[in-house]
Amino acid sequence: MRRALLAVAALAALALAGNAAAKSFMLPAADITVQVEEDGSLIVDEVIAFSFVGDYKGAYREIPLRVGETVDQVFVAEGDQQFRPGACAELKCVDTPSTFGTTSTDKGVRIVWHYRAANEPRRFRVHYRLRGLPTAYDDVVDVNVRVWGEEWEESLAQLTATVVGPGDVVQAWGHPVAVRGDVALDGTRVDLRALRVPRGQWVELRTLFPRQFFTATTSMKVRGGLGLEAIRTEEREGAAAYERDRRKLDDALDNLPRTLAILLALALGPALALLAFVWWRFGRERKTAYDREYEQEPPTETQPGLVPSLLAQGGTPGSLEFTATLFDLIRRGRYRAEPVTTERKIWGGLKTQQVSDLELSLADAEAPVEAFEAPVGQVVDAILAEAPERLSRFRDRIEEDRTANSARFTEFKSAVATEISGRKWFSNRGLAALLGGAAVLAVAGGLTLFGGIGSFEPVAPSWGSIVAIAIGIC
Repeated sequence: MRRALLAVAALAALALAGNAAAKSFMLPAADITVQVEEDGSLIVDEVIAFSFVGDYKGAYREIPLRVGETVDQVFVAEGDQQFRPGACAELKCVDTPSTFGTTSTDKGVRIVWHYRAANEPRRFRVHYRLRGLPTAYDDVVDVNVRVWGEEWEESLAQLTATVVGPGDVVQAWGHPVAVRGDVALDGTRVDLRALRVPRGQWVELRTLFPRQFFTATTSMKVRGGLGLEAIRTEEREGAAAYERDRRKLDDALDNLPRTLAILLALALGPALALLAFVWWRFGRERKTAYDREYEQEPPTETQPGLVPSLLAQGGTPGSLEFTATLFDLIRRGRYRAEPVTTERKIWGGLKTQQVSDLELSLADAEAPVEAFEAPVGQVVDAILAEAPERLSRFRDRIEEDRTANSARFTEFKSAVATEISGRKWFSNRGLAALLGGAAVLAVAGGLTLFGGIGSFEPVAPSWGSIVAIAIGIC
C-alpha cells in the first residue's frame, strides 16, 4: 500500500512538472489607435489580447525613443478597471495585481503591468502620449510610428492599427514590406492590417498629413523645405530595393552550385593570394652574387657545431652538434687523439673482436674556444683531467656525472641556438607576414560577419546582409 501511494505521488509530481513545462502564452490580436493632435503629439492606445496557458503575473511594453521624443500620461487598464501606478518596473519583478510601473531604459521607456492569470484569455489596454515623433515639412507632416515592437518573444496572429489626424491623409505606407498586410485610407484616418507577425519583428505605419491642418509644432521636429516628393522617392526606392534583394536571393537559391562556387572563391581567394605573396616575397632562397657551382673545400670557417642547423635550415641543436664540436677541438689542438684498438665482446660475451678507437688526452688547454663551445670543453676536460681516455668509453664516463654533464649539455644547446640566431641566417619575416595577414583576414571576416548579423532582418533579409554573413563565415 505504501509503495502504491509513493507511486501515485511520483506520478502527480511528474504531472505538475509537465504542466509547469507547458507554460506559454499566445498573442491572438492587437489593436493600436494613434490620435494625431494639432500640435503633433500622439495619443496612443494599445489593446493587446493574450491567451495564457499556465500561471502568469506580468507583462511589459518597450517604447523606443529617439532624441527629442518623450512619453507621458501613461496608464494601463483592463476593461473598466484602471491599474494603479507606482509598481516595480524591472523585468521579471512581481508586484501587486492591477498595478503598473514605468522606467527609463537605454532605448526609451518601459511600461510593466502586474496581474494574475491562469489558463485564460485577457485583454490589456496601454495608454500614453508620445511627443516629438512627427516631422513637420513646409507641405506635409510625417508621422512614422512603430505600432508593434520587436521586444515580443511570441508571434502575433493579427495586428490592426489606425492613425487618425486633423486633416485628410495624403499618403501612407506600412513597414516592413515583407510583413503580409495592407493599408487603407479613409479621409482623416488610415488603417493597417498585418497577419502573422513573427516574434521579434517590428511593424511601422507611416502617414503623411497636410501641414496646414496643424496649429503648432511644439510636439514635432521641424525641417524646412518640401518633404512630400522626397518621402515618396524614399519609399519607392525602399520597395524597389526589397524587390531587387528578393530577386537576387531567388537567383542565388535557383543556381545553388554557382553560388557555392562563388562563396568558395571568396573564401579561398584572399587566403591563396596571401600565401602566394608570402612565398614569392619570402619563401624562396635568397639570391646571391656567388658564382661557384662546386667547391673543393668549405667556403667559410663556420664552426662544425653550427653547420647541421644551417644545412637543415633550422631545428634544435643536439648530440650531433656536440660531437662535431668535439672533433673540431681535436683538429684545433686542444685535445690529442691517438689511434688505438679496443677489444669488444660480441655474441653475448662468447667472442671478442678488435675495433678501431681513438684515445684522447689533453693537449693545449689554452687553445681558444668560442663561447658556445665552452660547455663541450668542460665535459671533455673533466673526463681527461686525470688520464687519457678512449672515445668508446666517453658515454660511460659522461653518465658517471649525469647531473653536471646534463646541465652542461643544456647550456651548450642554448648557446648554439643563441649563436645561430645572432648570425641571422634565418628570417622569420615570412611567418610574421603570414600571421599578420591571417589576423587581418580574420578581423575583416569577423567585422563583416557581425555587420551582416546586425543588419539582418529575418522577415525581409537584404541581399547585402546575406552576402556579408556568408563572406564572414567563409
